[in-house]
Amino acid sequence: MRSNKVPASVSLMVRPMPVGPRDAIDRLHVRDRLESIARLRSAVLAMDQVDVAGWDDGSLTDHLEELSATLCAIDAQVTRVAEAVRARGFRIEEPRAA
Repeated sequence: MRSNKVPASVSLMVRPMPVGPRDAIDRLHVRDRLESIARLRSAVLAMDQVDVAGWDDGSLTDHLEELSATLCAIDAQVTRVAEAVRARGFRIEEPRAA
């Protein structure tokens, strides 16, 4: 038979339940921010899977216009996000190597 007693080495943290619409809105904002970061990470992973070095010259020529337009759009969006961060007075730094 199992006991309902919590072992002494385990500590339980009880968090108060949010009350009111303001707390619900705050939770939505946090979730939106986390989802935004997840979407950016997904974009990086998608870019990791692109290897034009393996394309032959004919394929690159055939898709150059579309590739160029897409790369310019990606560059514009990265610049937009980076400038919004910098406009708030924050620096964008490369992560330190582990």
